[in-house]
Amino acid sequence: GESPELQRVTREQAIAQLPLHRPASTHKYKMGHLLLVCGSRRYAGGALLAGLGARASGMGMLTIAAPASLKPILTSHLPEALVVDCPETEAGAISHLPVHLDLNHYQAIACGPGLTTEPTSLVQQMIASDRPLVLDADGLNILSEMGVIATLQQRSATTILTPHLGEFRRLFPKLGSEIPCRVTATRIAAQQSGAVVLLKGARVTIADPSGAVRINSDSTPALARGGSGDVLTGLTGGLLAQMNPHQTPIDITQAAAWWHAVAGKQAAQARTELGVDAFTLTQYLIPALR
Repeated sequence: GESPELQRVTREQAIAQLPLHRPASTHKYKMGHLLLVCGSRRYAGGALLAGLGARASGMGMLTIAAPASLKPILTSHLPEALVVDCPETEAGAISHLPVHLDLNHYQAIACGPGLTTEPTSLVQQMIASDRPLVLDADGLNILSEMGVIATLQQRSATTILTPHLGEFRRLFPKLGSEIPCRVTATRIAAQQSGAVVLLKGARVTIADPSGAVRINSDSTPALARGGSGDVLTGLTGGLLAQMNPHQTPIDITQAAAWWHAVAGKQAAQARTELGVDAFTLTQYLIPALR
């Protein structure tokens, strides 16, 4: 039998954590405001895919901070989003956030897809904030250079890390190489860093600092495509922005992982496993709820 700290994510558990029902008297400012910090001239698609993932979560407001050159493509695909065009470096990465951008306006931040590893100070600024934070992709690569455990232990707010195995090994080099069990490695990583850690793969493994572990084994190899993780980042951030006092960060993370996987499975059934590119995946997020 499995220990009480280790649970397999069930359909019922995941659905119970999704914001499927809204009060009749609500308005957009009560439904969560997410800030996405992502993209570069080289990796414009990362920002777009994260934005489309966030859109599906249903949060009330979405702001995307991205290099100024990306604004036309983002506004054309996400006309409801507020796109903050940031100054960019010669290489087309975000140089810094505009001074008028107040991080306190947001219920959550998701950072990393398509950033490149150039905006180190930008990621440091996100980590130094008191906002709940999802870090992925280049956000994780920059964090690994900073020293993950010492850096994150200074945070008071929720942190969610969503690495694939390569990123996990860079973040936690001893755990990635010396501990063969994914469950044990993920649990220790969460306890050491104080973050919720979602280790991607065929069996998505999620752990939180208390030692709780959730396994989402209901997945599909169709998701082994570039860009799939960017969609998950946006989706997780959007759900985190809507988190209520009765939920925990691991609840939100497992719900996002389950939803992402179910959308991938339904897309694969309709289009075959080869047909589930990341943009197509975003089109199945809402139908998957039916």
